[in-house]
Amino acid sequence: MRLTLFAALAVTTAVALQAPPGQAADFSPHVKRVLETYIRPATTAFAETSAALPAATDALCAAPSDQTREAFSSSYTKTLEALGHVTFLRFGPLIQDHRLERLAFLPDARNIAQRQIRKALADNDGTLGDPATLAGKSVALQGLTALQLIAYDSDSNLTLGEGGGKAELCVYAGAIASNVTSIAGAIASEWKDPDGFSKQFLTAGPDNPQFRSSKEAIETIFNSMVTGLIVIKDQELLPALGTDKDNAKPNKLPFSRSGNATAYIAAELEGIRDAMNAAKLEPDLDSDAEWIPGSLNFEFGNAANNLRSLNGPLRQTMEEGGTYDKLNLVAIQVNSLRDTMALNLAGGLGLSGGFNALDGD
Repeated sequence: MRLTLFAALAVTTAVALQAPPGQAADFSPHVKRVLETYIRPATTAFAETSAALPAATDALCAAPSDQTREAFSSSYTKTLEALGHVTFLRFGPLIQDHRLERLAFLPDARNIAQRQIRKALADNDGTLGDPATLAGKSVALQGLTALQLIAYDSDSNLTLGEGGGKAELCVYAGAIASNVTSIAGAIASEWKDPDGFSKQFLTAGPDNPQFRSSKEAIETIFNSMVTGLIVIKDQELLPALGTDKDNAKPNKLPFSRSGNATAYIAAELEGIRDAMNAAKLEPDLDSDAEWIPGSLNFEFGNAANNLRSLNGPLRQTMEEGGTYDKLNLVAIQVNSLRDTMALNLAGGLGLSGGFNALDGD
């Protein structure tokens, strides 16, 4: 699917994005602003938010109660939202060592994670409870998607700490939470490192093996934002919407099992919007294109608000009221956002490229 998405976007944008003639623009101030005012704060926030998850998991398993269930659910949702704010950054620290897949094994159309977890538990794999050992296992066993499968049932009820085998599941859940915290911390640390990937970003030029110009650096950021919108529409929303309401499959929404699908997708949209705003691209747009950032902000807000207005776990509420129609509207809005960014905004800035963040990912 990923190569198909890449090919489709390449065809869409190849004829539309042409750099203007004349001297090459200096995009280094935009790159620095995105790094300092979005990427570093957002990855730090993810690390800090996820750091509360192990304790919430341990407390729930030690003494299941309304209070500890609420604390775990809240910590899990906040961690998902913090992850959603950075998932579009498909370059540098997030994709090293398969970190993105280890944090969230998505999409999982063939239920690989569920099958692998069941087999590991059936085999009495005692190493599941060791965070260090878990980090070397299949990516499907490691992250927040795996934690969702063992913490929530198919009706979106939190069951961790209850029923048969709870001790084994709790040890495994604790290892997952610690592993997520470790990965998030490594991502934030590497973005903060002045001699790490950030240095490649900030020193773009002919002698830089990663970015030959500041235009290449800003295009990497820009392409990741467009790719993020493609992922939301084509991998997260459309498979769940199906061909019509009668054929909808809400269980295909990311994190629908825990009832967090709308919070996660809204956070993804808000992350892309906030990164775009952090770049402060308006001064480089001529009068014919100066309307674009404001229009994009308006549409990002509408789509995120529509998602957050949907009630309850969508596995149970997809057929209620206008839930399906509103989710379908979000898909249309995301497609419009993608087109406006990839065609109008990129064209107005003179950016080009293959938008290849999914290529080979």
